[in-house]
Amino acid sequence: MRRALRWGVLLVAVLALPAWPGPAGEVVFTSNQFTPVEEQEWARNTLLARFTQETGIGVRFVTENEGPYVDRLLAEARSGRGSIDVTGTLHGIFPVLVAERVVRDMGEIQRQLDARRDRTFYRDLLAVSRIEGMQAFVPWMQATYLIAARREALRYFPQGRNPMRMTYDDLMQWGQNIREATGERRLGFPVGPRGLYGRFLHGYAYPSFTGSQVKRFKSREAVNMWQYLRRLWGVTHPSSFRYEFMHEPLLLGEVWVAWDHTARLLPALRQRPEEFVVLPSPAGPRGRSFLSVVAGLSLTRWSPNPEAAVRLVEYLTRPSTQVLTLQGVGFFPVSPEAARVVPTGGLKVMADGVAAQAGAPDARTALLPIGLGARTGEFVPVYVDTFRLIAIEGRPIEDVLAAQARRLEELYRATNAPCPPPDPPERPCRPD
Repeated sequence: MRRALRWGVLLVAVLALPAWPGPAGEVVFTSNQFTPVEEQEWARNTLLARFTQETGIGVRFVTENEGPYVDRLLAEARSGRGSIDVTGTLHGIFPVLVAERVVRDMGEIQRQLDARRDRTFYRDLLAVSRIEGMQAFVPWMQATYLIAARREALRYFPQGRNPMRMTYDDLMQWGQNIREATGERRLGFPVGPRGLYGRFLHGYAYPSFTGSQVKRFKSREAVNMWQYLRRLWGVTHPSSFRYEFMHEPLLLGEVWVAWDHTARLLPALRQRPEEFVVLPSPAGPRGRSFLSVVAGLSLTRWSPNPEAAVRLVEYLTRPSTQVLTLQGVGFFPVSPEAARVVPTGGLKVMADGVAAQAGAPDARTALLPIGLGARTGEFVPVYVDTFRLIAIEGRPIEDVLAAQARRLEELYRATNAPCPPPDPPERPCRPD
């Protein structure tokens, strides 16, 4: 109790400071992000160098691939001491770090950050930061998937409807309007071999129509969804089977409306930002579901320099630092205040779309599956195969869903993995 009280007093003192004259020294920051050499150099020479210039605190940044990164943290946790102060990783890694007692409850730090009133965090991202009854991390940065459209396509958007509040019915009507006016199917998805259409199916369509990624896989709502997707394919560009990166057909004008990962749409916006708009993904009967690849920051339980560690978390989550991170490595802000101050150009167009999606009142954040281990690669093909059998080959929907649900059930039973949000955290996950 005394230790917790001292920790709370320290946080109040550190985060209440208007400036950061702070003690000299060093904080050790580990991550499995920014692993490419050019990103490492940017992180050390730009992102973290500015923190050191401001505070006088050096940062030793250690970035590794997932295996060595987790092993290093677990080794220090098991010894009860070590050098790591702050760690930053994806949401899917934090359940392991919580179970192995690697990270602190960040709830008090979150409250103190909130009290500064210069930043807020998207509600759904805060919700997914809670794991096993504690706040495992403070949201740091995110990537996601959404819709980019050529501006000339907007004249065909359903009359009287708002593209920023688009529904799946709107998307269908939009595609039909374009086809009727031009004679061409101009809606596009990345269904090619390296495309990410499987993410659209499990993280966007399924939760928007059924409220879950896995639990309601073969439900009546899922049947309705697949009926819709069959019809949507009728207004989708036939070359979608070979599309992998949607910026290419957008720039060529083959496709006017495209869904894809932000990184795969961004080249089109960087080249010709004035020609495109970015829109939130559609809403279905159960809300506006979207996949967020969320990275978070946490202090280790044994942090040798917790005061400096708290200061680093404060710096990395500032709106200005979030914009710097977007400009440097293309990860998007987790705060609406940051999204509003992104400079003009392609990044601004994309950031506005990401912010509108994350901040929508009907937003439902879906997360990538966790706990599947070496069999993670079997998850997405279940959804892609289901699409092929139903939408392309025309097989009976209920029969296909029953068979594919058995594949999912076996996968989750064998790995004892929990359901991915927004499903309830049941273990092992099981399609009803």
